[in-house]
Amino acid sequence: MRRTLPSTVALMCFETAARLESFTRAAAALNLTQSAVSRQIRLLEALVEQPLFDRVRQRVFLTDAGRRYLGEVQPGLEALEAATLRLRGFRALAGALNIGTYPTLGSRWLLRHLLAFAAAMPEIRTNTITYLDNSGFDSEVIDIGIVQGDAPWPGLRADPLMPEDLAVVAAPVLVPRPFEDARDLLALRPLQHVTRPHSWAIWFADQGAAHEEHSGGLVFPQFEMVIEAVLAGHGVAVMPLVLVREELASGRLVLAHRHVARTASAYYLVTPEAKTMLPRIESFRSWLLEATAGERSTPA
Repeated sequence: MRRTLPSTVALMCFETAARLESFTRAAAALNLTQSAVSRQIRLLEALVEQPLFDRVRQRVFLTDAGRRYLGEVQPGLEALEAATLRLRGFRALAGALNIGTYPTLGSRWLLRHLLAFAAAMPEIRTNTITYLDNSGFDSEVIDIGIVQGDAPWPGLRADPLMPEDLAVVAAPVLVPRPFEDARDLLALRPLQHVTRPHSWAIWFADQGAAHEEHSGGLVFPQFEMVIEAVLAGHGVAVMPLVLVREELASGRLVLAHRHVARTASAYYLVTPEAKTMLPRIESFRSWLLEATAGERSTPA
C-alpha cells in the first residue's frame, strides 16, 4: 500500500519558512536556493491540496491550514531528528561533550566537577560553552547544560540540580558585624547582576519585609565582577551562596545580614530532548546528578 507522505526536504523547507517567515531566509538556513525552497513548498501544497502560506511582499505567513499542519508535523520532525541522533551515537560513548553554563558558576562550581569527571571518564572530552542568561542556551550546539529558573522549558528535559540560596554579602571592612535590621542595609551601595534585577526584592520578601528601592547602585554583566566589587568594599550584594562559599569560609567576605533566602526557582541540569539517551550525555548526566546529590538536600 502506497503511503501519502511528503518528502523530508519539503517538510524541512515548510517548517523553516514558517519559523523564519521568509523563503529567502529559509533557503539560507538550509543551504538551498530560494527557488528550491519555493518548489518544495509548491509540491507540499499540491500534496495537501491547499495553500499553506500567504505571500505578502517579501514575507510569508501561514494560512490557518498551514498553522494546523505545522502543529502536527513539527513534533514528528523533532522525533525523527531525535531518533537519528540517538542511533548515530548509540554505541559512541567516547567523543566530545558540549556543556553549557554561566561564566561564574562554571569557574566557581562546575569546574571542580568537570575535573573529577575527566578523571573518572577520560574517554569523554568536555567543552564548556558559556552564556550570560538562559536565552543564550543554544540546543543545537549545547549537549547538556545548567540553567537557573523555573521549569519546565519547552524542548528540554530538566533535572533538579540544586536549590538557590541568596544572602547579602559584604567585605568585613565595610560590615564588621551583621546588621540586625535588614533595613539598615539600604544605607549601603547595592551591587547586582544585570539579569537579576529583583534579587534584593526577593531577599526582603523572604523575610516578609517590603523592599525599598536603592539608589546609586552599580550593575554588572557578570557575577565575577559583582564579587570583585564587593571584595573591594564598594558595596553589598545579594549573591547566590554557591558562588561565594570560598570567600565566606576564608573570611574575605561576610554575611551583612544573617538571613538566607531560598528562592522558588533553582538550578537545573537540562538536556535538549532530541539528544536524550546519547551515551556520553547520559553518562555525564548520571555522574553529575549522583556527585551533587547532597547539594539538593542542603538546608538554607
